[in-house]
Amino acid sequence: MNIFGESDEEDNNPFSGTNHLYASGIAAVAEGEDDFIPKGAIVEGEGERTSEIGEAPERDSSNDEEYDPGHIESVGGNTTGTTGQFEPYVSLSMSMANTAVPEHDDDTIIQIVEAGDYKDPWGKHAIGYAIRYQGKEIIRRYSEFDTLRQALVKLLPTIVIPPIPSKHPLIKYFLRPLSAETDSRIIEKRKRMLSSFLNNCYSIQEIRNHVVFTKFLDPEYSWKDVLNSPPIVILPMNNLLAPPLNPTKPSPLHSLLPGQTSLSRLDPTAHNGSTTELETQYAQIEGRLRRYKNSLQPLQKILRQHRLHFHSLSSLFAELGAYYNAFSLQDNVIGSESLAAQTKSLSDGIERIGHGFDVNYVSSEILVDKLLTILEEPSGEILQFLEDAKRVIHFRKLKQLQYQIIEATIAKREARIKSLKETQNQMKRLEDALQQNALESPTIAEAMRHLETTRSTDETSNGQMQETDQPSPTSTRPSHASFMKQAKRGRGKRRSRNGELEPHMLTEEERQEEIQKLQKEVEKLNDCFRLTKKDMEDINRSSLHSLTALLEFIDQKWVMMLKSFPKSVLSWLTECLKAWKNAKIAVNNIET
Repeated sequence: MNIFGESDEEDNNPFSGTNHLYASGIAAVAEGEDDFIPKGAIVEGEGERTSEIGEAPERDSSNDEEYDPGHIESVGGNTTGTTGQFEPYVSLSMSMANTAVPEHDDDTIIQIVEAGDYKDPWGKHAIGYAIRYQGKEIIRRYSEFDTLRQALVKLLPTIVIPPIPSKHPLIKYFLRPLSAETDSRIIEKRKRMLSSFLNNCYSIQEIRNHVVFTKFLDPEYSWKDVLNSPPIVILPMNNLLAPPLNPTKPSPLHSLLPGQTSLSRLDPTAHNGSTTELETQYAQIEGRLRRYKNSLQPLQKILRQHRLHFHSLSSLFAELGAYYNAFSLQDNVIGSESLAAQTKSLSDGIERIGHGFDVNYVSSEILVDKLLTILEEPSGEILQFLEDAKRVIHFRKLKQLQYQIIEATIAKREARIKSLKETQNQMKRLEDALQQNALESPTIAEAMRHLETTRSTDETSNGQMQETDQPSPTSTRPSHASFMKQAKRGRGKRRSRNGELEPHMLTEEERQEEIQKLQKEVEKLNDCFRLTKKDMEDINRSSLHSLTALLEFIDQKWVMMLKSFPKSVLSWLTECLKAWKNAKIAVNNIET
């Protein structure tokens, strides 16, 4: 599941569109008096039961998160027709809402302070995200974030690039175009994740110092102009054919390197330009990344299920609270003052039960939001980090394969040169031996004369005899070259597996020519090999540092998630328990 995808969930607040206390969420409740809780019956902690009207309880700093929690402001006010005494609603919002993830941290270097509809320089309406950096603000669209990340992937192939939220599905866009009015949840999610993307990029030195990233944050630059100018426009089609740390400045030799796309030919046991110790480090990193992925993928499914279950539970709490609150107002229809006095305590007790369900509803909704922001979104972000780490590892393996191909090609060419030279020496020794033994051995001389006669007869009958090939009438033996030419015609041309002629089937001139050609090729291949070896050293150094930093980042994320989740659940339980303790007090005060 991709947690950055668009959510199809609807707002389940049953009080929306009404005058209920929670119709606009917890932020709509005024600081000061609450509708439901009589004065003197507030439970602030174990054994505490008193509070003054309009006084907020002291904030317990032990429940705060490690980051700055921000503050949920209370606006407006509302009371029912009850005559009871009230507690400040802030008692609910403090411990729960203060642990919620803020829209942006004051400590973050880059902040997305606003998101909404804006008109671009070409007059088109779009959803823009206002970025604040070093006292300046600039508006960028989601598509511009997307192209920034694509450019960084090409410009920094050895660096793990932080992820961004996924694109709006094309079919959903046609059915319901993304707009600030109808897709506020998607926009808010993107706002959080894009802010995380920018700050994660800023924490990586190679990205922070890159000219493309700095231009993205500079309001003086139009992003369209940046995309149509160097270094982006001079990026190579294949990063394997360019320096890994500076792809925009390839050398002429890089164009001669193989640009393979598959690892099918990679031999893990062959030499690949690294040491055994280094390969062990990479194997351990890959193992850790694989274990993280195997743990997070099922966790994503479980988190989504739990979030949906809590969302349904909070809806039931809201409905029950509404029924109890309505039932508590039935005393208004009682005409007799004596009966009204008798039912007053009963009405207050029922009202407090309704308030308990309302608190359960609000605190559960807060918990649902926290499950999304402190567990589901970070775990999805880590999964996307792991996918990009696979890209870096894959690039390194492709470079290793390139290294092996060039090394194997050099060895093959050198073996061919060696074979040609050995054949040349063998033929030279054979020619010397024939010259020495031809006169001494009539049998050998006769055999050679017979071969020469046969060759001459064949050439005469075919009209192909050349004057240069005619034997000297004074010679009693044919030349070595003539002998080998006849042997080639008699036996046919034999080729090796790679299509090359066997060395002994070539003439001396052909062998010499091929040797010179191969020596020049080997010289060029050695230059390419030294270049590839340097590229491998750069890739090993850069990618190892990036992958190690990623593992440290994931470990820190895990710690934050594991600390934040129990705090959120504890705050949820504390608020619910406090509300029901207060309800129990009111029920115990019912006159029977």
